[in-house]
Amino acid sequence: MSRKNKPDPNHPFAALGKLKEPVPTPVGKSAPTPPPKRSDVEVWRPSEAENFAAAMHGVMPLSQKPTRVTTHGVPPSAAATARTVPLATKLKRVAAEGGDALRVTWDPDGGVRGCRRGREFALEALERFAVPEERCDLHGLDAAEARIRAREFVRSRRARGRRCVALICGRGKRSPDGASVLLDAVVQELTACGADVEAFRTAPEDQGGHGAVLAALG
Repeated sequence: MSRKNKPDPNHPFAALGKLKEPVPTPVGKSAPTPPPKRSDVEVWRPSEAENFAAAMHGVMPLSQKPTRVTTHGVPPSAAATARTVPLATKLKRVAAEGGDALRVTWDPDGGVRGCRRGREFALEALERFAVPEERCDLHGLDAAEARIRAREFVRSRRARGRRCVALICGRGKRSPDGASVLLDAVVQELTACGADVEAFRTAPEDQGGHGAVLAALG
């Protein structure tokens, strides 16, 4: 080795050169075995059946098959029975339970009043101080025409924001039995108007008496 290539022991990096030199293996001993690669190590993983068994540990099976329940919580047998109830019976039950239908009451003197459930204050207002904002005269019409005219009148006035209207049906003086046919038609139509009508009643004497019906619109 020339003097130029000879390492200088006093050089600052001279100690690093010694670290790079291989360590000699002592006589009579073998070289250490390198650690195994990660890919050579066998890892245990549970199967799907073992995972399911561990998840269901402690779960007991049902002793018997549960009874099928409908979406309304009624067994199928009871639901089938409910569908066979006559329509008249259903209407009577709705009237007895309240519901959304108008409850109609006829007085002995021929007066009538109807009120939707929860709208009793509207009926009280009609009886005490309500004044109709508009009137619809049904004189000269038959029962079918009166119902159509009353329906159109109620819906159009409700759309305009009216809260109280009057339907003039007459007292039935020309009827054979003295009862107003148009009054019955008006009551039937007001009952069938749904949410458009909250309450109605025969008008007080100063506003037509039994010849007119006041209606509170929803």
